[in-house]
Amino acid sequence: MKNTLKRINNFINSIQEDKKSHLIVGVFTGFPMVLLFGNIGGLIAIIIYGLKELIHDKLLDRGKMEFLDWWYTCIPVLQLLIIHNI
Repeated sequence: MKNTLKRINNFINSIQEDKKSHLIVGVFTGFPMVLLFGNIGGLIAIIIYGLKELIHDKLLDRGKMEFLDWWYTCIPVLQLLIIHNI
């Protein structure tokens, strides 16, 4: 048990801070969208996250466009959509 907790802790610590921030943003923006608008709200949130990466990061050159940034932001929304549709 102790070894398992240590492995989980090491895994969490190995995630970049930037990706952890994207997870938090996904929770605070995606959950309300899904709770208020259902599946359509989740889809809209996922599309907005992709547009942010494309427009803000790539076209306006205000950040580095990365697939994993989009993916980590979408993870909480996808989890809630799965639970919402069970």
